[in-house]
Amino acid sequence: MAKTRRRFSNFKLLASALVAAALMSSGCSRSLYRQRADNDVARMIAEKSCDPRWSLSNFNINIDPRSRYFDPYSAENPPMPEDDPVSHRFMHCVDGKRGWDHWHDNGNRPELENPNWQSHLSEYAPVNEKGEVVLSLDSALRIAYVHSPDHQDVIETVYLSALDVTTERFAFDTQFFGGVGSTFQHLGSLANGGEANTFSRDADIGFTRRLATAGTIMAGFANDVVFNLAGPDSSSTISLLNFSIIQPLLRGAGRDIALEQLTIVERALLANMRAYAQWRQGFYTNVAVGENGVTEPNRRGGFFGGTGLSGFTGQGAGGFGGVGSASGFAGGGFGGGGGAAAASGFAGGGAGNVGGFLGLLQSLQEIRNSRASLNLQLRTLGLLESSRDAGIIDLTQVDQFRQSIESEKATLLQAENGLENSLEGYKTGTLGLPPDLPIALDDSLIEPFQLIESSTTELQDAIADAQIRLGDIANDNADITSSLESAAQLEAEFEKVLASVEMNVAGIGQSQDQREQDLSPQELSAFRRDVDQLSESLRNLQTRFDEISKTRVEIAEQSEDNATTTNKLVVWLRELIDMVGELSLVQARAKVESLAVDPIDLDPRTAFDIALGNRLDIMNNRAALVDTWRLIQFNADALQSDLTISFDGNVSTTGNDALNFRGATSNLQARVRFDAPLTRLLERNNFRQQLIEYQRSRRGLIQSYDGVFFGLRARLRNLEQLRVNLEIQRRATIIAIRRVDLTREDLNEPQAPAQPGEPASQLGPTAATNLLTALNDLRQTQNNFMSVYLNYYANRMLLARDLGTMVLDQDGRWVDAPLSGFGDQREMTLGIESLEGEIPMVPPALPENLQVLINDVPSDETYHTYPADTSMLYETSPVAGPEPPTVQLAPAEVPISYE
Repeated sequence: MAKTRRRFSNFKLLASALVAAALMSSGCSRSLYRQRADNDVARMIAEKSCDPRWSLSNFNINIDPRSRYFDPYSAENPPMPEDDPVSHRFMHCVDGKRGWDHWHDNGNRPELENPNWQSHLSEYAPVNEKGEVVLSLDSALRIAYVHSPDHQDVIETVYLSALDVTTERFAFDTQFFGGVGSTFQHLGSLANGGEANTFSRDADIGFTRRLATAGTIMAGFANDVVFNLAGPDSSSTISLLNFSIIQPLLRGAGRDIALEQLTIVERALLANMRAYAQWRQGFYTNVAVGENGVTEPNRRGGFFGGTGLSGFTGQGAGGFGGVGSASGFAGGGFGGGGGAAAASGFAGGGAGNVGGFLGLLQSLQEIRNSRASLNLQLRTLGLLESSRDAGIIDLTQVDQFRQSIESEKATLLQAENGLENSLEGYKTGTLGLPPDLPIALDDSLIEPFQLIESSTTELQDAIADAQIRLGDIANDNADITSSLESAAQLEAEFEKVLASVEMNVAGIGQSQDQREQDLSPQELSAFRRDVDQLSESLRNLQTRFDEISKTRVEIAEQSEDNATTTNKLVVWLRELIDMVGELSLVQARAKVESLAVDPIDLDPRTAFDIALGNRLDIMNNRAALVDTWRLIQFNADALQSDLTISFDGNVSTTGNDALNFRGATSNLQARVRFDAPLTRLLERNNFRQQLIEYQRSRRGLIQSYDGVFFGLRARLRNLEQLRVNLEIQRRATIIAIRRVDLTREDLNEPQAPAQPGEPASQLGPTAATNLLTALNDLRQTQNNFMSVYLNYYANRMLLARDLGTMVLDQDGRWVDAPLSGFGDQREMTLGIESLEGEIPMVPPALPENLQVLINDVPSDETYHTYPADTSMLYETSPVAGPEPPTVQLAPAEVPISYE
C-alpha cells in the first residue's frame, strides 16, 4: 500500500512538472510584447530627440482612429481579410493533407477600410451644407496627416530603425537563460538492465554577455535529478557550475569591430529622425505645391526578415546591415541637391502651372477666366447679331465670332474635365482619400486673381436678362412697372459694385511703396500715371452713375406711352451695362496693380553657407561618408592574424547533494590560438574595395554639395526672373484690359444714320476680330500673371526648405517668414579645429551641460543647444565662407548625462 502511495506521489510529481513546463512555455501575451516594443522604441526616440530641429515628442505609430486606414480590430489578433477563393482552398487542404483548423478563430473582416472614417470628417475638416469637404491649404494638410499612407510609412520606418537599435543594444546586455526539462523512461524486462521506470528532471540557468572589446563571457549552473519509479525508491542528484571567457586580441578584436553594428544603427536612427523632420517640410510643400524634393528615412537593418543588422558583413558599399547603397545613405546615396527651378520653361510668357493644392486653385481660376471670356463673348454676340440685322456688320464677322464661341466652349469643357482628373488624383495620391469623396475648393488664396469679382459678373448677367425681358414684354402697364422696379434694383446693385471697386483702387496704396522701390524711373512714372488714371476713371463713372440715376427717376416719373418708356429703358440699360463693363475693367486693373511680392535679398554664396549649416540631409550625408570611412578600419582588421585567448572551467557536486561542490571535481583550461595570415586574398580584395568605395562616397559628397549650390543658384535666379516677369505680365495684363475696353467701345459706338438711298454705315472689317483677339489676350495675360505670382510664392516656399530654415508649427504648417537679412545670421557648424586645445575623447571630461557661444554671444537655443548628444562635435566640419568665429563652451540650461 505504501509502495502504491509512493508511486502515486511520483506520478503527481511528474504531472506537476509537465503542467509547470506548459505554463512556462506559454510566455507573455502578444499585446504585452507589442507594448514593450513600443516602450523601448519610445525611449530610443526620446534619447535621440536632443535637438529641437529633429526632436519627436510623444512618438508613436498608431494610426489616427479617424483615418480610413485605421484598423478597428485587434492589432495582435486581426481577423482574416478577404482571400482569393481558389487560393484559400490550400489553407484548408494542401497536397491532400488537412490544413490548420484555426485560421478563422479571429473571424473574417468584411472590408479593409475603417468603416466609420467618413463620420469623423467634420472633426478636422469643414463640411458645407451639401456634404462636401471644403478643401483649403490648412484643411488639406490636416486631412493628409490623418489619411496619407506615405506619412504612415515614413514614421514606421523611423520606428523600425529604433527597433534595430534595441536589437543591437540587446546584444551587449547580460542575457540570462534558463529552463527545466522532464523525462519519463520505461525499460522493458528484456531491455539492457531489466525492467525500470525512471523520471528525470534537468534544470539549467546561466548568462552570456558580449563585451565592447569583442570578447564573450558565459557562465551557467546545471542540475539533474533522476527518480527511480520501479522497485525501491531511489534518486540521484548532480549539479555543475561552468564558465567560459573568450577574447580575440588581433583579428576581430577591439571596439572598432565589436561596436560597429551598434554604431551604425544608432547613427541610422539619428539620421532617420533628421530625415523625418526634413521630410515633413517636403510633405508640406508636396501638399501645397506638389513638390516633395527631400529624401525620406531609410532603414539600415531588417535584412533576412529580422531586426538589427542580421547578416552584416561591412564589405563594400552594399554590404548587409544597411551600410552604403543598400540603404541609400552612402556609396552614391547622397540626396538633397534641391533647389532647382520649379518651372523649366515659360510658355506664353507665364511660368507654367504649379502643383499641389495651389495648382488646383490655379486651374480653377483659369477655368473661371475662360468662362468669363465666354460669357462676354455671348453677350457681345447679341449686339453683333443686332448690328447685322441693322446692316452695319457683315455675316462673316458674326460667324467668326460664333465659331470662336464654340471653340471656347470645347476648350472650357476640356479644362473642366482636366480639373476633375487633377482633383481626384490629388485626393488619392496626396491626401489618401477615395476619388469619389465630394470636395469643394476654398479659393480664398486666389481671390486676388479674380480680377473681375462674381458680383460684377452677376450684375452684368442681370442687366442682360433685363434687356431680353424688355424686348419681349407686351405693351401693358404691369410689365413697364416691373421693368422700372427691376431698373431701380439694378441701380442699387451697381452702387454696391462701385463701392467695392473704390476699395480695390484704394488697396493699391497698401503695396504702392513696396512696388515703387523696385521700379525704374520710367516704370515709376508710368505706374503713378496709371494709378491716377484709375482714380480719374472711377470719378468719371461716379459722375455718369449720378446722371443715369436721375434719368431713371425721370423715366419713372414721366407719364408717357409704354413704347416710349420701353425705348428709354433700353437706352438706359445699354448705358448701365456699358458702365458695368468699364467698371469691371477698372476693378481688374486695380487688382493687378495691388499685387506685389517681397524681393529676396540673398546672394548665392550666403544661401549655400546657410544650407550647409542648417540642412538636415547635409548633416546625414556627412555622417554617411564617415560610415563608409569607418569601414576601412573594419575591413583592414580582417587582414591581421588570429590570436585568441580563452578560459573555461567547471566544477561539479559529489554524493547525492545538489549543492555539495568540491574543488577536487573542478576542471580549468586556458587556451591560446594563433592563426597566421597565410591566406588573406578575399580579405585583401574586400579591403581594397572599401578604399575605392570610400573615395567614391567622398566624391559623391562633394558632388552633392555642388548639387545643393547649383540648385540654390538656380532657385535664386528663377525667383529673380519671376519677380521681373511679374512686372512684365502686370503691364501686359493692363494693356490687354485697355484693348478690351477700346474694342468694346468701337463695337458699341453708335453709327451715323444712313442717307436716303444709301446703305447703312458699317463697322470696320476687323471690328469683331479685334474684340476676339483682345479677349483671348486678356485671358492669356490673366493666366500668365497668376502663374508667375504663384510660381514665385512656390519657389520662395521651396527656397526656405532648400536653405534648411523652413519652420513648421505644431500642425505641420509653414510659418511664412521673410527670407532676408541672413547675411550676418548664418548658422555655423562646430568643427574640431574651432575648439581650443584637444577634443576630449571621453565624454565625462566635458562639462555637465553644453551650449555654444559665438563671439562671446550666446547662440540661439533653438539651433545651437545639443543636450545628451555630443556626436556632432566629432562629425561636422566648418562651412565654407568667411573666417570661422571664435567658439567657446559654456553651461546650458539643459544638462547632459552620460552612462
